[in-house]
Amino acid sequence: MSSNFELTAVWEDEWYDDYEDGWYEDDPLPAPPPLSPTAVIILIPLLLMILAGIFLPKLQTRTAVPDTAVPHTSATDASQSPQFQAGDPQAFAIIYDNYTITQGPHGQSYGHSAIDIAAGRGKPIKSPINGTVTEFYVDQYNNPTLVIENDVYTITMLHGDFSTSVGEQLQIGDMVGVEGNNGYTMDMAGNLCYGRVWCGNHTHLNVYNKQIGANVNPLELIGN
Repeated sequence: MSSNFELTAVWEDEWYDDYEDGWYEDDPLPAPPPLSPTAVIILIPLLLMILAGIFLPKLQTRTAVPDTAVPHTSATDASQSPQFQAGDPQAFAIIYDNYTITQGPHGQSYGHSAIDIAAGRGKPIKSPINGTVTEFYVDQYNNPTLVIENDVYTITMLHGDFSTSVGEQLQIGDMVGVEGNNGYTMDMAGNLCYGRVWCGNHTHLNVYNKQIGANVNPLELIGN
C-alpha cells in the first residue's frame, strides 16, 4: 500500500504536511562565526584602501584648480638669459626668487601703481631691470627710496636696507640690498611698525613705463 502526501508552501520557511497533518518550519540558519582580531586588522586597511580609491581621485580633481594665490616662485633666473646679459631695456624680472604679494596694485592717489612684495626680512633684493641707479634718498615719511632707470622703465623701491649708490650700473639680478621695514610700514592690524624688527617687512615696488607715460602693474610684466 502506497502512501500519498503533499507539501503545500505557505511561507518561505513554513510548510504544511497533509500526510502528517501539521505545520513544519525550516530550522533557522546558524549565525556566522565572529571575526577574529586578526581578520579585523586585515579588513580595516583593506576597506580604507577601497574608500581611498573611490574618493581620492575626485578630491584631487576638485583641488587641481589653478591657484592664483601667493606665494610665488620665479620660474627661471632672468639674469642668465642672453638678452638680459646684453642689457635689453625692455627686459624685466621680479626682485625676489620666492615671494609673497602682501598688497596688490595701489597708490594711484599719489602717482603710484605699486605692489607690496615680501620674501622675508634680510632676503636679497635684486634689480628688476638693466639700468642705472639715478636716485637714492629718504623721503618725507622716512622711507629709504631707491630709483633705477633705463630708456624704458623707472623703478622705485621703498623700505629696504639698500646697499647700492647713485650712478651704479646694474644688470638684472644684481643685488641692491636686503628686505627691511624701514620707514612707514604697518602690521596687519594697521599699527605702525616703528621699533618692531619683525613687523611689516616688504618692498614697495613701483614700475613706470616711459614709452607709454604711465605706471604699470609689475605682475603683468612677469605674466602673473
